[in-house]
Amino acid sequence: MMPSAILQGQNEKPVSVPANDVGPDSETLELIQRKWLGAQPAIIVVSEDGKQISGQPLHAGIDTLYLFASTSLPVGPDQNKKVHAIPFVHVDRVLIQKGGNLITRSRKSSGHQIPVENKYFTKGFQALIKAAVYPDTMLIPSTMEKAFEHSPVFRQVFPHKHFRISVSAGFGGDAGLNDAREALLYSSLPSPEDGYNNVASLDILDVSWRFLDRYIIGGQLLARNASSTHYAYSQGEDWSNYFSYYVNYFEHRFYAEYVFFPVDRYFTKRWEFTAGAGLLIGKPEWTLFYNHDEYSDPDNPVYGTVTHTQTDPLLGFQLRAAFHLYLIPGFSLWSGLEGNFNSPWVIQQVEVPSNNPSVSLVLQEHTLNFSSVRFKLGVSIYL
Repeated sequence: MMPSAILQGQNEKPVSVPANDVGPDSETLELIQRKWLGAQPAIIVVSEDGKQISGQPLHAGIDTLYLFASTSLPVGPDQNKKVHAIPFVHVDRVLIQKGGNLITRSRKSSGHQIPVENKYFTKGFQALIKAAVYPDTMLIPSTMEKAFEHSPVFRQVFPHKHFRISVSAGFGGDAGLNDAREALLYSSLPSPEDGYNNVASLDILDVSWRFLDRYIIGGQLLARNASSTHYAYSQGEDWSNYFSYYVNYFEHRFYAEYVFFPVDRYFTKRWEFTAGAGLLIGKPEWTLFYNHDEYSDPDNPVYGTVTHTQTDPLLGFQLRAAFHLYLIPGFSLWSGLEGNFNSPWVIQQVEVPSNNPSVSLVLQEHTLNFSSVRFKLGVSIYL
């Protein structure tokens, strides 16, 4: 017959973890229970005389199967009375159900017969071990935190994810791009025609690590990118000049953030707010391409090209804040603001030839400032 004795096994004795931690409040516990109901392992044990008992497989010992005859959380000393210890000698077969215990879930199950002897490496016994809430030892933990220590199933249902990957788009002006046009207007080069600025960028390769729920450290290999191009063309009867002025800026960054109102592993709420600061390592590039052609001697035209370039590392710091909305655990959509503060970048003075051999055209020393405030839209995934 199917034994109904509580916590009575042949060789294994269950152990209760002492209650020394503060658990979740009642509202949080209700949300946890709801999620556990849809994900908990469930089995039906059929005895040798055809009787059935259902519940959650707590632990499969070599001689005894421990069954939790309830859909509630198998946590807390008061749950001991719901545990049934069933010797395998009384078990005909075990049905392992898929999909938790929600009424909307599938009721499909796989059946296994468990031999009394030499059962450990059989398919059925290994399936029981895999399905068990506490596969290593039989116990009823006093708190959820203790349950996580002993239960792979709990860790899977309520994952504590740390590694974050983010992708975002940034929008906002860069003063340095306007500085470039102003410098050209005050130079002796031809007045620039309409150029173009690129102040929206896709920020990728942003990885970070979250610890103690509230702290995040990370880095971004390809962050803010901004570019600007200005050009001009002028000509006379026997000469022509053309130039293009090009600036490209991109940066790497390292940052730290603090999480306000963090979303916990139980997913009891869907939003959180982060704020932090970071170090910026800028990589600005500047190029002036100048072309001067003369046709005073049609048989021997002169073509001249001059290219000036400059690259320097540029350090800065950043203040950042973001609001995250989680659609599902581990996946958030977010918007934020970042203030980027860089020291001005000095472009050295350069000279280029003109149609008058005795007079050079001068682009004076000037500065480009890449400090900016940008609006961000992004996606983050925790693994």
